[in-house]
Amino acid sequence: MFVPAFNLLGIDHASIIATSFAIQCFGMTAGSIAWYRYSRRQNITLEPAWHEYRNLVKVFAIPTILGVVFGQTVFQPNDDQQTILVFKIFSAIFGVAILVTTYQLRKTLLTGLSVEERLSIKNPMLRRTLFYLTGFVGGAITAWLSIGVGELVAILLILLRYPVAMSVGVAVSVSAIAVWVGVQKYIWFSSGIDLNILVFAAPAALIGGTLARRIASYLTATQLKIVIAGWVLISAVVM
Repeated sequence: MFVPAFNLLGIDHASIIATSFAIQCFGMTAGSIAWYRYSRRQNITLEPAWHEYRNLVKVFAIPTILGVVFGQTVFQPNDDQQTILVFKIFSAIFGVAILVTTYQLRKTLLTGLSVEERLSIKNPMLRRTLFYLTGFVGGAITAWLSIGVGELVAILLILLRYPVAMSVGVAVSVSAIAVWVGVQKYIWFSSGIDLNILVFAAPAALIGGTLARRIASYLTATQLKIVIAGWVLISAVVM
């Protein structure tokens, strides 16, 4: 979570979001490549639901891009306090939502089923509407905080009973699209990216994004979600 870390370091508001976007371009891209390669192996071997991986990324992509553009042009938090407040609210909601979906997952853990059998919402139009709405809202939140769409996408897919690993992979890929769209504002139209921070953080983000997929594979679905929820809630409290 770059927002709370940069806030604790006393970095000004303009640089917090801009630099976070730039760093995440490296981390999310590395992560999306790692998850895509993993999805190709899963597509061939195990879970039938993994056949939907690339299609889901495409479905979320356009509404996410529109959401980022909307969030950066219509409304943008303009001071530190607004950024902190939005971050705290989103983190608290996200952390609680993860815990709720963890409980849901334990009740409805399903494996080896077709996509249609797996989904709790079988109406294609309703499902696609949920995907579009989640992408747009998540994209707008990402425009404000540099995070958001990946978290919402992961929660939605888990609630729809997709494999947790696949949900995380799709979320990372959609996040990569969002941050690459969002960073254009800070490259071409406004300053704010702290190159001194970026030069050190970018390589670490590349390594972290690459290793995250491997680390996630060593944890059970429940363990992974509890770790994420705990980190997010702690970040919201200490910020």
